[in-house]
Amino acid sequence: MKIMTHGTLRVIFLIATDFLVLYSVLAVVLLIYKFCGAEYPPTILLDIWPMPLTVFLTNIFCRLYCGSLFYPGAGCTIVEEFKRLTLSVIGGYLLLFAYLALIRMSGYYTRFGLLLAMGVTILLLPIFRAWTRSFLRSMHWGEIPVLIAGAGVTGALLKKELKRDKFFGFRFCGFLDDEAKQTDNEGNPLEILGKLEDAQKIAREKGIDYLITALPLDVAGKHLDNWLTHFQHILIIPDKRVFPILWTHPVDICGLSSIEIGNRLKRPLFRFSKTLAEILIATVAIICLFPLGLLLSLMVKCSSKGPIFYKAKRLGINGSQIEVWKFRTMYADADKKLEKMLAENPEMEKEWREKFKLENDPRITPLGKFLRKTSLDELPQFLNVLRGEMAVIGPRPIVQKEVAYYGKYYSTFSRVKPGITGLWQVSGRSETTYERRIMLDMYYINNWSIWLDYYIFLKTIKEVLVGRGAQ
Repeated sequence: MKIMTHGTLRVIFLIATDFLVLYSVLAVVLLIYKFCGAEYPPTILLDIWPMPLTVFLTNIFCRLYCGSLFYPGAGCTIVEEFKRLTLSVIGGYLLLFAYLALIRMSGYYTRFGLLLAMGVTILLLPIFRAWTRSFLRSMHWGEIPVLIAGAGVTGALLKKELKRDKFFGFRFCGFLDDEAKQTDNEGNPLEILGKLEDAQKIAREKGIDYLITALPLDVAGKHLDNWLTHFQHILIIPDKRVFPILWTHPVDICGLSSIEIGNRLKRPLFRFSKTLAEILIATVAIICLFPLGLLLSLMVKCSSKGPIFYKAKRLGINGSQIEVWKFRTMYADADKKLEKMLAENPEMEKEWREKFKLENDPRITPLGKFLRKTSLDELPQFLNVLRGEMAVIGPRPIVQKEVAYYGKYYSTFSRVKPGITGLWQVSGRSETTYERRIMLDMYYINNWSIWLDYYIFLKTIKEVLVGRGAQ
């Protein structure tokens, strides 16, 4: 029963979700073809049983069930899960084609239908897994209890992230720390259960076998041997700095433990493929959205005096000055109004200084509020992509005054083009603190990949539909 509480239930739900999606998509596609006149035997779904089973077995080897069927843990990141699920489904369908050819039944099935089912499965499987995790979180089922060693800045940040995270399914139980702190830097209470040397005792009392250390490596190293006598999983976070993780690999160099970091920013092929893909996306978007763009242009022109477009001065790659195009969402004299408002309202001035945005901005027109809520004001930025000034996905474009906030990170930040959307925009958008925004921008740059872009693209669609955090 203890094992079930510690994550096995979570694994069972993920397995059930995978089989449900795999079989359902196949059934729907094949039944549609049968309805359209195809001749299939009644046992059609029974004949293709190897494919879902193959995907399931591949998922086990790819650690897609919380890392382990019987000892659930962190597994992999959500972006890595996208990648592994895609390759697993493709592999499963390739083996299905080989199996049907081997038993000489490939002629009974529509190859296009099976390929269509494969594509739909790749799209739906991550979505249904996300819904499953949301359901488990809402019911508090299948949560993995964890202790955090270290109640400093990193530990407090980790606690906050775990409390709102749905992907990993960790349930924060308390801190271990040798200093009896009561609150963090923001005044929030810290649930310190004991000292670092009390880890085993507290873990046994509370039935916890997962420990996360948010301590300096030298401090964690002193206790690691003792912790390994009890905990099944120990996750080590060195400090609060952004660390490339998606393209790191453990390497044993003559008995010495090491980590190799792959720098994809230095690989021209990856940069060229990203640029080419985004030019194609921007071209298709402009062609398909042209009628909508004309309608919005007319609405902006009729709603208030001023030009249709607003050209915001921002910093591009390597700190170059660019003009980011948007549909105008403010009154024509907005800049003068801003200076006057900030001079007369200290609280508003503080909000602007911290976020470079105002939650209730009186400069925005009624139509502008709608455009911002739906992110339709940013459609003209596809022109910036075609001009080579922006990317579809990348860090948020910033103004010159914001460089000081990035500090030592700006040299890395400025190496990539700003994006229409990005990791910060889909992680709370304007509701996110500026410090976290910088952290997310740096995470994106250091872990840049086509799979991360795919994840951000899907999240962007979700955020735009719900209108969360847009401003």
